Amino acid sequence: MIDIEKIADNVHRIAIYGEFGEDDARAFVTFVRDRQAAGEGGSVLIDLVSLAGWSLSAMSEEIAHLPALVRWLYSLDRIAVVSDEEWLRGAARLESALLPGIAYAVYDEDEMDAARAWVLGESDHPHGGAVNELDLGADIAAFEVVGRIDREEAERVLDSVRARLAGTDCSKLMVVIRKWHGFEADAALSRHAMNSKIDLLRHCERYAVVGGPDWLRAMAGTFGALVKPEVRTFDLDEEDEALAWLRS
Repeated sequence: MIDIEKIADNVHRIAIYGEFGEDDARAFVTFVRDRQAAGEGGSVLIDLVSLAGWSLSAMSEEIAHLPALVRWLYSLDRIAVVSDEEWLRGAARLESALLPGIAYAVYDEDEMDAARAWVLGESDHPHGGAVNELDLGADIAAFEVVGRIDREEAERVLDSVRARLAGTDCSKLMVVIRKWHGFEADAALSRHAMNSKIDLLRHCERYAVVGGPDWLRAMAGTFGALVKPEVRTFDLDEEDEALAWLRS
């Protein structure tokens, strides 16, 4: 079943529950054609959290109207896709890569509020606020990760870290990964981000990584053997131990 709801002027939420069938596809195509006829673009939040699948007839209906659907996509200001399925999020990111010029962002289920805020224009970029600074005193620069990191967020946070470590009293860094939703490819390829990382390594003496997936902590541990800062990794429930190590 498809539900199309207007949540603000020129902003709609499209939610799919259960199987997406032929009637749902027709309702969606009708919505798109009505928007095009009115000459309206706007933004859209696509909620796929409750999607259970779709029928071949629904796919055929969409394919039959593909040119109109693509034109509609290019008329939109912002598109946010929310799903609890990794493969669906991956497919949405692939689609966004194949549609250059469209402001298209993908979110996990627990990022629904961030997705809604972005399509409503309440936030300037899709993953802003994924990293927040923690106040652990003047001697430790500490940050927590609670979402997906894009290029803008990576550069913003690294600038904040550099500013903190540039102070004479701060030479220790802690990153607490509470929710890890990965990072956008351009965040890793950013020259600004790479230069910032190299610079902060010169000022950091100890670096604690708390939480996060096993592969990330393993990589941090391996990386720590090759650079100046002493690096240690901790489980998410060992935040106090990490802080004690930094202050020892």
